[in-house]
Amino acid sequence: MNVYYYHRRKKKRYTITPYVSRVDIAGGVDNFYQTATIEISGSAGVPYDTGERVRVYTTTKKLLFEGRVFKCERNGDSSVSLTCHDNAYYLFRSEATVVSQEITLEKLFVRLVEEIGQKVGYVAKTKKNYFGLEFVGETRQAILQTVMAMERVETGKRYYIRSKAGRLELRERGAMDGVIIAKDSASEVRTTIDAQNTYTVIEYTGEIESGAKATGTSDTSSSLKTAADYKGPDTVGTRQGLGNSIAKTDKWNDLMVKVGKEKSIDPLFLKTIMTIESAGDELAIGPPTRYGQAYGLFQIIPGAVDTPVDANRLLNGEYNMQKAADIFLNEKGAAAKNKGVKMSVGEMAHFWFGYLQTAEALAYKKLAETIYAGFGGDPDSLITDPDKLPAGGDAKPDKNKGKISYEDINNFGLGTKLGVIVKTASGKHASKEEMANAVMKLRETLMREERTVSVALPGHVVGLAGRKVKFDTTIATAKGTWYIKDHRHTLDQYGHKMNLTLSKYDQTPEPEYSPPSNSEFGDEQPVAIKGSVLPIDKKKYAYTVGAYRFRTIVHYITGTVPHAGIDLLADIGTPLQAVTNLLILRNYYSNSYGWCIIAQGALGGGEKQFVYAHMNTMSPHKAGSYVKTGEQIGVVGNTGWSDRPHLHFEVCDPVWAQGITNKVDPEKFFDF
Repeated sequence: MNVYYYHRRKKKRYTITPYVSRVDIAGGVDNFYQTATIEISGSAGVPYDTGERVRVYTTTKKLLFEGRVFKCERNGDSSVSLTCHDNAYYLFRSEATVVSQEITLEKLFVRLVEEIGQKVGYVAKTKKNYFGLEFVGETRQAILQTVMAMERVETGKRYYIRSKAGRLELRERGAMDGVIIAKDSASEVRTTIDAQNTYTVIEYTGEIESGAKATGTSDTSSSLKTAADYKGPDTVGTRQGLGNSIAKTDKWNDLMVKVGKEKSIDPLFLKTIMTIESAGDELAIGPPTRYGQAYGLFQIIPGAVDTPVDANRLLNGEYNMQKAADIFLNEKGAAAKNKGVKMSVGEMAHFWFGYLQTAEALAYKKLAETIYAGFGGDPDSLITDPDKLPAGGDAKPDKNKGKISYEDINNFGLGTKLGVIVKTASGKHASKEEMANAVMKLRETLMREERTVSVALPGHVVGLAGRKVKFDTTIATAKGTWYIKDHRHTLDQYGHKMNLTLSKYDQTPEPEYSPPSNSEFGDEQPVAIKGSVLPIDKKKYAYTVGAYRFRTIVHYITGTVPHAGIDLLADIGTPLQAVTNLLILRNYYSNSYGWCIIAQGALGGGEKQFVYAHMNTMSPHKAGSYVKTGEQIGVVGNTGWSDRPHLHFEVCDPVWAQGITNKVDPEKFFDF
């Protein structure tokens, strides 16, 4: 082995291999990080201290461990013991608050790593989006474990996080071959069957809550038709690919049924209009018109309707659909009544376009009628016909609400073998299906014997917790596939060996996602729309400093530098407002920024961070607090590196970093 100790202040690497008597490196599936304990016979003038870096290599010069010293013990005989953790330890120790409108596991991983100043290595590509995630004061490791569990449920793929050469990586489990153990390589193989924590009977009582909502599901099960039921043409006039557009709206079926029941409007009509307007794209933003831009599922233009709408919420699917239903039933319904026109599918689609007698308006009406008829519907029928509302959902009292007791769940095989061992459990659920899944999970985890194998082998870098292991056929006591539950590598004068504990099941923790019951945003999702809310009201700042936009500038202190934001001139004390629903991350004084806020929120369909700099005083909003769109966040000042009162405003994607890194032009998102 070779062990190196790096001292930052002295800028020196020490080769401490001659003085190292033993190195133990341990890890397990419960945590992302590894811990190395290094026993050193004598200090030999090496300035050991916490925070310094250590690397351990095998005799074949492969890097086995890299981390920092977190504990340094000096003994009376001059020996030293170092406890070191690799960089994944920072995820275990660092807490975070995450409020995300829409994010993937991949982007969440990068964000949580970069926020604590760690370097990102290889990151597996993930496509599944998770909506409305909210974690408050949880460790970054727990947050990632939870979303990785959600990823496995949604996609069937397993991921793991590791530290490699000082960088944190997100990798897909199973992308590499497992470890094959041959009989002649294993010095010891011990198999264990443990029934000490096993139950043979589970008595379960569940309660179906009337107000409960299953995680990641809609409030109702729907019989609304899907793309598979559509028998109409794929092209109507200039509109092509209707089948694909309809398929993209299927994910909103449950919500359309729910809104249909609440508002007494035909859900299939809503599906038809959504297909035409956005093809189910919740974040769709239309081109500029004389009335403004159109937003969301039904492409609502705030300036073109009389119905009151909150522009900041139109990119929230449920809010947009609720408002569309209100517009159809009230505003457009009143217009139809005034013209003596019935509220049929075709006529209301015509009203949605503006009820003009132009070729475009009539083509829109024909398109809606064709799609609706393609589902077997009658385009001449009323959108308020109560017979069109599918059965199911939560608009009517659910006869299944209340407490439900399962019949005893027995494992007769184990019961015959071990006798009767009873576990009583209970829980609250949003549906019978959710309760059945919970019971199944209890059965899988509690009603089985734990089978493990302990094996001692020559050391190798592939011996890491979480990996698959197979034994060759000569080891009859440990057949089949196993998973490394934990590992311990020992390097000493006798060489490199490893001891692995294997389990018949992958025991990687999978915490269940449970959103906070007292969310600061309630039912609102953090959303920002271009031009909706500026950091300073447009009437209250003089102008933007032309040269001080997002470009290279000549700064009066630092010389030629890239300017990472935009400067807005305004009087001292001018209110600064939140451009979207924001979570305050930092509230501090900087020599350059002066009094400054760094906050996080959604903008342009993704999570961003925002900088408000040169404020006159400290903001009243503490780190960890929430500020809603338009709420005052501070006041304009002239603190820090500033030669006149102004706001320096930055947009960072996805997180703030020094210099120009991760900065994007604010004028891409705001009409200053």
